[in-house]
Amino acid sequence: MDATLNPVATAAYQANSSYLHSLIDRGEKIIQNYWIKNPDLFQMVGLKNQQGAVTELTKATALSKVKLQPIKKPECEPEFVLTGPLRGAQLRAAIAQSYGKIRERIPELKADIIPRTQAHNRKSAFQTLEEEQTFRGDVVEAQIQSWRSILPNLIKRFSKIPDYRRTKSVKHKVTVLMAFGLFAFMFRLSSRREMNRELTSPVIFEHLKQLFPEIDSIPHADTLARLLENTNPQIIEALDIGLIDELITKKKFKPLLIHDCLPITIDGTQKLYRDGLLQDPLWCERNVGNPEDNNKQQYIYTIEANITLKNGLTIPLMTEYLYRENNELLQTEDKQDSETTAFERMAKRLKDYFPRLKMIFFMDAMYATQPVMDILHQNNWEYIIRLPKKKLKDFAKYLDKNKPMRTSIPGQAGYRERQQEFHWQNNITYGYEWQLNIHLVACTERYEDVDKKTGEIIQCFSEHAWISSILITLDKVHELLNLGARKKELIEDSMNTEKNRGYHYKHAFSYNWNAMQGFHYLMRLGHVHIRMMLISCYHDLEQSFRQFSPYIKSIMSDQYQGSSVFS
Repeated sequence: MDATLNPVATAAYQANSSYLHSLIDRGEKIIQNYWIKNPDLFQMVGLKNQQGAVTELTKATALSKVKLQPIKKPECEPEFVLTGPLRGAQLRAAIAQSYGKIRERIPELKADIIPRTQAHNRKSAFQTLEEEQTFRGDVVEAQIQSWRSILPNLIKRFSKIPDYRRTKSVKHKVTVLMAFGLFAFMFRLSSRREMNRELTSPVIFEHLKQLFPEIDSIPHADTLARLLENTNPQIIEALDIGLIDELITKKKFKPLLIHDCLPITIDGTQKLYRDGLLQDPLWCERNVGNPEDNNKQQYIYTIEANITLKNGLTIPLMTEYLYRENNELLQTEDKQDSETTAFERMAKRLKDYFPRLKMIFFMDAMYATQPVMDILHQNNWEYIIRLPKKKLKDFAKYLDKNKPMRTSIPGQAGYRERQQEFHWQNNITYGYEWQLNIHLVACTERYEDVDKKTGEIIQCFSEHAWISSILITLDKVHELLNLGARKKELIEDSMNTEKNRGYHYKHAFSYNWNAMQGFHYLMRLGHVHIRMMLISCYHDLEQSFRQFSPYIKSIMSDQYQGSSVFS
């Protein structure tokens, strides 16, 4: 087209032509990317086209009787290389190689290396029967020594529990019944039937009588259940608190405190559930399934308080049950108890037990409410609570303003294989009456991980934020956050231990409200006893106890007769 004849038409033609060319190029790129992402389909289509070409050529040669020539590989190759995803052994090798590269760079960060698992895939280290018997004998001896040092005081406290049974019909003392329940959980027995089966043999009775003369006979588990039905369960909890108070008085925890305060972690968990409305009215209720079916379910939910020390040791401290209020004037039928109201009841009991003890609480974002912080402030307790950024948006804005000023800890570029940078905002007034002075702190982490689909090293980022009652400075963040707030998962691991590693947390043992709580507190008391042995007598006893509990239940086998354990 001559531009001098019709310049407007020429310009329009050129514009349309360039637009069409761009669309064609874009379409070719889309097709090319599609084939790259689907190499198997590309190969299938190419093979099918090749087979079709062979068929047509065969027909043509049959008609013309011309000798067939072999099909040559096309000269024009695609501009991309078809590489399918790694699979099987190749993918596992790539992931292992990438993790090796990451581990090589860990020393440059000056960060702690935390093994991903403590499990070992190896054979037994014992070579002879004598070596194994000696090892197991040492473990039993350490166990017995701990019993002799701790249990006498506990048994004296058992004797002070009030007994409301008829005096003439009492065959087993309260001390005997409580010791029976405690041993059941220390030996990781799963039910009342197993208690009767495992703890009532004559051999065990004779040896337990040598250790504890107070045990004059072994009762039936149902007798213990009937006693607990009429016993205030918090009396058993007070025994647990008494044992821990002794350790606090003896300053056993002093090197492991955080900010010179006893660290306590709070978290909630479901204990068990049952379909229908067959259980005690105090059980919480909920609807499950389709609303029109009106399927009811009863469940037990608790909040647990554990001492979580700086070195990673966690000790059960206190339990608070959520329950339904039966007084319809105070609470409607559909109103359920909550974790925050349960914490109010727990805080009151903690203050009664430890009126002058300095404590610091680590809590989840659910507790980031003004009523909870008011309770902690009124009791002169410190706290670090995870900040819910979506709910407390104003606090999140304060932190975001200081994000450009984030800094790392001098001499510690990383922690647990991660590079950390902190930023904070101090002295924020909060509350309906502006009575709370709080501080905000956040940790930004950068670390390397391996993509499990490709085996390649990828950069990952995470950010955590908290509300603190303690003024934040650079020299405090490691102790408060890394050794304190970030160890909140310790209580989750402790509850997992009680649920799935032998303590049978999810078993009711009795459907009576009082008896169920009594068995629960005895279970926690048994767990406390095992944890205290880690502090007092044998640093690696629990790991040995896990694999050795069947032998302790049969303390009384022939191979231990006459040994120094019972001398």
